[in-house]
Amino acid sequence: MAQTEISGTVISSEDKQPVVGASILVVGTQMGTVTDIDGNFHLTVPEGKTQLRIQYVGLQTQTVPAKDGMKVTLKPEAGSLDEVIVTGYGNFKKSSFTGAAANVDPGKLADVPVASVQDKLAGSVPGVTVTSASGAPGSVSNIRIRGMGSINAGNDPLYVIDGTPMLSGDINGFGQGNYNEAGTNALATLNSNDIESITVIKDAAAASLYGSRAANGVIVITTKSGKKGKTHVDFRSDWGFSNLAIDYRPVLGGDARRSLLYKGLKNYALYGEGKSEADAITFADDNIDDFAKKPVVGYDASGKAINAWTDWKKLLIKTGHHQNYQVSLSGGNDNTQFYTSLSYMKQTGIFANQGMERFTGNANLTHKFGRFVLTYSSLFTKMNQSLTSDGGASYGNPIANYAFMQSPSSIAYLPDGSFASGPETNSIVSVNPIYEALHTYDKTDIKRAFNTLKLDWNIWDALHLSEKVTYDYTSNNEDVLWDRYSNDGGPAGNAQRYNGSISQLNGQTQLSYAKNFGLHNIDALLGYETEKYIVKYNYLNGSDYPGNLYEFSNAGTTRASSDSRGYTLASWLGRVNYNYDNRYYAGVSFRRDGSSRLAEENRWGNFWSLSAAWRFGAEKFMDPVKKVLSDGKLRLSYGVNGTLPGNYYDYMSLYKYGQYYNGKSGMAIVGIANPNLKWEKNRAFNVGLDLTFIDRISVTFDYYVRTTSDLIYDLPMSAVPGYYDGVSTATTSPINVGSLRNNGYEVTIQSNNIQKKDFSWTTMLNFGHNHNKLTKIYGDENQIISGVRIHKVGEPYYSFYGFEYAGVDPATGKELFYINDGTSNARNTTTDPNKANKVIIGNHETKLEGGFTNNITWKFIDFGLNFTFSLGGKAYDAASWQHDNGDYTFGGQVPAYYDVNKMWKGPGDTSASQPVFQYGNTSQTSSRWLMPTDYLRLKSLTLGFTAPTLWVSHLGLSKARAFFSASNLLTWKSKDLYVDPEMRVDGVCTFQTPGLRTFTFGIELGF
Repeated sequence: MAQTEISGTVISSEDKQPVVGASILVVGTQMGTVTDIDGNFHLTVPEGKTQLRIQYVGLQTQTVPAKDGMKVTLKPEAGSLDEVIVTGYGNFKKSSFTGAAANVDPGKLADVPVASVQDKLAGSVPGVTVTSASGAPGSVSNIRIRGMGSINAGNDPLYVIDGTPMLSGDINGFGQGNYNEAGTNALATLNSNDIESITVIKDAAAASLYGSRAANGVIVITTKSGKKGKTHVDFRSDWGFSNLAIDYRPVLGGDARRSLLYKGLKNYALYGEGKSEADAITFADDNIDDFAKKPVVGYDASGKAINAWTDWKKLLIKTGHHQNYQVSLSGGNDNTQFYTSLSYMKQTGIFANQGMERFTGNANLTHKFGRFVLTYSSLFTKMNQSLTSDGGASYGNPIANYAFMQSPSSIAYLPDGSFASGPETNSIVSVNPIYEALHTYDKTDIKRAFNTLKLDWNIWDALHLSEKVTYDYTSNNEDVLWDRYSNDGGPAGNAQRYNGSISQLNGQTQLSYAKNFGLHNIDALLGYETEKYIVKYNYLNGSDYPGNLYEFSNAGTTRASSDSRGYTLASWLGRVNYNYDNRYYAGVSFRRDGSSRLAEENRWGNFWSLSAAWRFGAEKFMDPVKKVLSDGKLRLSYGVNGTLPGNYYDYMSLYKYGQYYNGKSGMAIVGIANPNLKWEKNRAFNVGLDLTFIDRISVTFDYYVRTTSDLIYDLPMSAVPGYYDGVSTATTSPINVGSLRNNGYEVTIQSNNIQKKDFSWTTMLNFGHNHNKLTKIYGDENQIISGVRIHKVGEPYYSFYGFEYAGVDPATGKELFYINDGTSNARNTTTDPNKANKVIIGNHETKLEGGFTNNITWKFIDFGLNFTFSLGGKAYDAASWQHDNGDYTFGGQVPAYYDVNKMWKGPGDTSASQPVFQYGNTSQTSSRWLMPTDYLRLKSLTLGFTAPTLWVSHLGLSKARAFFSASNLLTWKSKDLYVDPEMRVDGVCTFQTPGLRTFTFGIELGF
């Protein structure tokens, strides 16, 4: 049979770049090939065959006449099933992807100023919850994908940048939660404007290829790279300011507080001391100025005292500011493309000593030669972060001072303008927070370098071999000072320094093969991966300084410690994906990990997945309804991945010198061996449905069940054998005992409402629900109580434990509690908490959460709105000092929720909803202090104006755009929620820095 040899080239219409690996199939035969690194192909066409089918992930498939020297241009596909899913181990069209994943377009949120890329995910992906313990610049964000999968081994997802797992989480030297709850976010070292795409992998179909690190999902980040064409220069800058997004923990003004405290003193005399009405009034008159006297703040010209209440909110909370500058260059020719950028960001917080400054540099270079492609990328960051104390009721916490420890009667300045200090402040702690901020600091200097070198060899046809080496290095130098004049450092000062480094070396070898055999399509991958991680630090402490030079050589007393620890990981992996006629899909993956964190006999773990999909929208029987149901796909996946122990040496017995006991130095056991310690196993099932209606509306639905077994539980050990951890005689040993279960659903609806030349409007709504349940702890143990939190079998992990509030006793005005003794008297009430039993009073689990987005463009105007919402959850107000109905509140602030009109007024009052306010009362942990977390927030708003090209081309510009954006602009929430709705992950709230409302003005220029 006669045959014809033809050649051709395939390029993309979007960037005119060659399409590497495009599939070329001779229609009606089994013959085909793929394009090489230049987009070229050579093919033998049998006689009588005249059509070629050309396809590539993310581009529209074309059927064209076969002829020699042909040039085919493929256009991007527009439907939701035509999105490209980036997994880190290959890119797939969503129509052929058998798992559950979602894309986030950073470009649509580029105008929203955030220090960390994690904050761009809020409300963008169903099943993904983004929370933060602090709104401080550079603080750590917590992301949960489909709930929590572990107790002690970690719940954060794995972050992968350009195919390499990267360092994430808190890199603060002293650790999040010690001196502050903000921490230092490793991902804040990235410039989010250098990111091309973000993919969130939620099920096991792709995540299992990451094995022991992927139980909590994977977030794949792809950075920008160069494109063929002339060198293009882009400049971007924005400036703005920030303030509180909500009225955080509102308090009573001076007059209202004085009136309430007066009533509290009167009630104390009446009901506590049994005095008469007249004597009670006299008692209150005689004592009110001890607690709520209007302070003297100065004198007028005639020498008369000026009295005014102190507004601590105004004194302590300021307007934050930010500025960003970035310039990038990109371009290249047929063989070499490059992208490089430099950026500078500075952000100040809303409190003194709170801010962040960052310099980043990024360079990506790709060079093609022969059958090879060499890729080099480098990222460098220098970041300085300043933190103030937040979270607990510490002396330096401005939130705790404003909302609790100070009062309108306490003062910051004396009449002569000098700082008040000690008893003269008239505050509950005799500390002036403004003065304190001048004599303390917590400064961190971080440097990070992330370098990757990759060589890809097109061995033959569709067979590729790649070698990649990545080195990630971070140094962290943190200084904490409480000088001799501060409350924490007095009388001789205290300085601390942490010098640390984290290094991660990752090597990958991958052999891949992608080939079409007629209607049969195969994509296979084999790989080997190694990783070595080391963290080192030196800690220095100096105290008893004779003067104001706080270097350690000047300290009268010094001490130091150091540590070096790390782990290694080795992995074999493989994957095969098959599809028939782009209708029937199947995939299998396998990974075998070996980790030094486990004993030799348990060191290796096997992780795998099976997945399948049916694109029923491509079946002939769907033709009659194509005008309505344009496309559809059913997905199914099941797999196993895992989580490593959080500590590196839990399987070993460890001892350490330099420990103190009974005033003497010696050795202590700091780790009790468990050689049987194993991985936590995560088994994930997912069924999904993707539908496209009228080529315009797409709907994605997923239902999942995620079960974690062999949970690592820190079992308390007896002190009898002499175990001593250097702090106390109690220590723990990790064992695999518990199990958790998460199940839920996710829905995404996207609509291209209008698509015209000068006007477009797209809408996306996503929502989901996750139900978490603790199914096993340890042996017969069925609950762990930790303060207001309880972890109980059969209940959500983040459940709250306390007395069940039953209202107000009409006779005494005291709080009533349900007895809850499990008998017929369970719903009887008592005012004596010793006669009541604590029960589960609620949990932090939401019923529904998600986001709603609209993007509109009209001629030269672009407009975007992004809302986030949550329904059904509860939080607990753990600021228990303010729950006493008249104790600490006499020395500090009084929360605005105390309402004299709702309080008990005397014996027989049956209408009161709040107990008697009385000096000397005590507080109880009860359901009275639960707060609903329902909210709707305008998370981001953007309005941009792009000048027409004809206008700016005369100035030598290719683009000119000005924009305004706002984040956290509006928040609708329950009046009973006194804190920011985007709170810490467990819902236990004290005095954290709340979220900020930010306004930004910026410009973009292209040359």
